[in-house]
Amino acid sequence: MTLEQSEKILEKKYLSKRPIDELIEIVSKKFEMTPEMIWSKSKMPAISKARAIVAWMAVEEVGYSKAEVARYLGMSRMGVQKALIKANKK
Repeated sequence: MTLEQSEKILEKKYLSKRPIDELIEIVSKKFEMTPEMIWSKSKMPAISKARAIVAWMAVEEVGYSKAEVARYLGMSRMGVQKALIKANKK
């Protein structure tokens, strides 16, 4: 692991985190849906994709743990993992 990678990990872990609510607001506007749609258990492709993007942003960009995101979105940790894979493919 390089020094730059280590610094990035520490930055994610210790800087104040952007609230997941804020991420949901951003994504819901981009996808022209309500935040409630992202929180829903819907498996509609557009909603599922938006939820995957929120999960990816929360874990990869902001630094939340998969467990934190899972609890917040009402998903399992495996569901978050699958969402991350889905978001990375797009």
